[in-house]
This record gives sequence, structure tokens and C-alpha cells, in this order.
Amino acid sequence: MQWIILAASCLLAVLECMPVAVSTARLADIYWNSSNPMFRIDNTDHIIDVNKGNIPFEYDQVNIICPVYNPGTKEEDVERYIIYNVSKEEYDSCRITNPASRKIALCDKPHQLMYFTITFRSFTPQPGGLEFRPGQDYYFISTSAGGEGQQALEQKIGGRCATHNMKVIFKVCCGPQKSTTRALPSSSTTTTSIAPPTTTLMPEKSTSIYRFYRPTMPPFRPPPPSIYTSKYPPVKSYDFPREEEHGKMPNKKTEDRDKLPNETRAKNEELVKSDANILKLQQNCVTTVALLLLILYQLLSR
Repeated sequence: MQWIILAASCLLAVLECMPVAVSTARLADIYWNSSNPMFRIDNTDHIIDVNKGNIPFEYDQVNIICPVYNPGTKEEDVERYIIYNVSKEEYDSCRITNPASRKIALCDKPHQLMYFTITFRSFTPQPGGLEFRPGQDYYFISTSAGGEGQQALEQKIGGRCATHNMKVIFKVCCGPQKSTTRALPSSSTTTTSIAPPTTTLMPEKSTSIYRFYRPTMPPFRPPPPSIYTSKYPPVKSYDFPREEEHGKMPNKKTEDRDKLPNETRAKNEELVKSDANILKLQQNCVTTVALLLLILYQLLSR
């Protein structure tokens, strides 16, 4: 029993480790630095539509690339950021007030190429992964000051979100479409004005209800005669004579059995009954032994 549980656990572990095969469409990479023109206020490049026109089980994918610099670059020219997934209020005010705001990316190694891949799917097999529901908007901002030091990196008010508009909106397509049918207006005046007089509602003598829906009875047919008449002659039944009528002698065994005295016949009946009782007792013994063996097997298997 234990090896069965162990095998099932191993199978579940293998299935959990297998990657989920989904079709993805690559979007343009987002370079998260202050010199990127997509963050300019005079355009809407920071508002990105995703999963638009995709087939089922096809999801868009984007790479957020951290700033990277050559060795020897001055520290005042180096940018470091933490990217958060926030609410719309935090996005508009550039203030992270929710302590449980999720960190999307940590760009704290400016001399290494670092990027973070986001797949916009509604369900993720990874625990704690991002899920993007159709028809909803998701807001990413960075309130870091961009300079050197841990305090500037973990700043949660203002920062480059306020000074350089470093924020992005991902609009996930497509939510449930609203019904375009218009409801017909109802008015009490129209219903009362078009009401016909009561005399017109009286049915006529020959209404369509009786004319079309009255059930039709089948035509009357006389019952068949008690004596069936046919063109063929009736079949005659023949009585076969019994053996006694032909003078056939009875069987010898029957004759001998009838000649037996009453005591011999009673003994034969007792022997037959005793054989039946012995057979029944043997069946009961076999059933009892089988039950005892089953109980013993269950006790030993514990």
C-alpha cells in the first residue's frame, strides 16, 4: 500500500514540474529607463493593448528590460528601479499606499543585462504568479528616485513616476461585451389608449379554437363477430389415446416400486433425506471456513 502512495506522489510531482504549453505572441520590449520616449506625457505609448485579436489559448508576452551600463559609467548616470503593480489610485497619485503592493521587477544591478518576462494569461500554474483577467486594466509604476542608495531605490512616493512619467497601463482584451439591444420603452398611456373596447373581445359562435383544435373521434366500427368466419376450413384438433387405451403395459420400475412394502419405501425416503442433510452441512462448513480465512487475512494485513 505504501509503494502505491509513493508512486502516485512521484507522478504528481512530475506533472507539476512539466511546463504548461501555451502559444504566445511577442510584444515590443519595454526599456525601463527615463530616456525612453514612450514615457513622454505628450503621447499614449505607455498605454498598451494586449491579447487583442488572439486565438483561444494564445497570450501576448512582453519583456521589461532593466537599464544596463558599461563598466566605468559614473554613478550619477546610473539608474536603479523597483517596478510595482498598483491600483489605479496609486497609479494616478504616484504614491504606493498599499503595503501589499506586488513587486514586478527589481533592477538593482546596472552592469548586468536583466529583463523580466510577463505573459498575459488569465491563469498561471505557478504559485503566486501574475494573472490578467480579460477586460481589466493593470497599472505598473516605479517611484524610485533612480539614483544611488537603497533609500532612493525603495522610495514609494513621487520618484521617477512623478518626474518622468515612468508608468505603464496594460489593457487586457477582451471583456464580456455588453448587449447592444435596446429595451423597448413602456408607457402606461400607450397601453391604455390602444386598449380595444370590451365588445370586440367577445368570441363568435364559431371560433377558431373549436374549428382547429377540437379532437376528432374515430369512426364507429362494429365489433367483430363472435365466430370467426374464414374461407379456410377450421383446423381440427385430434385427441391422442393414452397408453392404457392401446393396452401398453406399465413400466417395470414403476411396477416394482409400487410392489415395495411401506417399510422399505420409508427407509429409502430416509436415506434420501439424510444425503441432502449431509450435503447442506458440507456447504455450511465451506462457507464458515471461507469467512474465517477472510477475517484472518484482514487481521494479518493490518
